[in-house]
Amino acid sequence: MLYVLAILAGFAGAFGGWVVGLVAATAAGIGATSTDNVTALFVIGPLAAMAGFITAVVLTLIIKGDVRTFRGVAIRSLGVVLMIGALAAGAYSLRAAAFKHLGLMAQAPAVEFEIRLPRTAANADLKREAQVELLTDQNQTLARIDDALRATDDGRAVLRGSVPLKFRTADRIVILSLPGQAPRAFKLRLPPNPSPSDDFGPWHMVDRVVAGGRIEIARGLPDDSFAIRYRVL
Repeated sequence: MLYVLAILAGFAGAFGGWVVGLVAATAAGIGATSTDNVTALFVIGPLAAMAGFITAVVLTLIIKGDVRTFRGVAIRSLGVVLMIGALAAGAYSLRAAAFKHLGLMAQAPAVEFEIRLPRTAANADLKREAQVELLTDQNQTLARIDDALRATDDGRAVLRGSVPLKFRTADRIVILSLPGQAPRAFKLRLPPNPSPSDDFGPWHMVDRVVAGGRIEIARGLPDDSFAIRYRVL
């Protein structure tokens, strides 16, 4: 019970120290510029909060725990630190388990993609007309498309962009929509929880074509007019 009381007092002391630190910084004239504001908020405030936390913990141990020696205060303070560490580790494990149970990514990565287009599409206003979205069995997310196009050696345009991966799933499809053409779907060949990669993978051709609102398997001979490659950030 003493350690719980000390932790609660420490949090209260940290908040009080942070407020006092900002007030003192303002009284000292720090905050006249944006740089000073950043200094007060991210340097003076945290230092004052740490000082307030330590002071409140030590005073609680002395007053409520009847500790009078430096050695006793140090041992009890170490116990407080260990208890905070255990609580933090438990909270992190609980958060990770909850994210896994819900199928969410604890730290959502993103996929950076390049979609190779046919020459007939190179002159279109792709930034305004093109749309790329990620479709999964859990969600649907619009991708961010870069303003600039990259050209290949044979003069074809490459549409570039990125889209976040918010859920753990292997069912991920990137759908490219261009005006006057049937949307084309590319399956992302990634595990449910992919690791970052430095280089782009190989080019993959269209896997499916969206017709009548339904995603159907692409029929006929292989067509490399459209292709995609990607990497995980």
